[in-house]
Amino acid sequence: MIGALRHKVILLDVSRASDEAGGASLSWGAGSEVWASVERLTSTRDFAGDRANRLKRIAVTIRFSAEVALGQRLTFEGVMFETVSIESDDGRDRRLTLICEEVLS
Repeated sequence: MIGALRHKVILLDVSRASDEAGGASLSWGAGSEVWASVERLTSTRDFAGDRANRLKRIAVTIRFSAEVALGQRLTFEGVMFETVSIESDDGRDRRLTLICEEVLS
């Protein structure tokens, strides 16, 4: 498995800034850099208004990390992705597989 973890991905940290209307804005900054196995998956469609977009999808396998959660963002090869699914592929929490979709800005 060690040889398969040959790609670097950067887990992003989120920070919230409250606004005067009672809401908050989120900003994402570089956090931990981890080694991963990355597999490209088939893309999905996202409809924004009357326009269809193709979203890249990847499966990222990393060593177990408690800091990873649904909605967690990461970057791989300069593209930002959001974690939509987390699976423990061995049932013993040694490795995690994150299914991620591209975030369009």
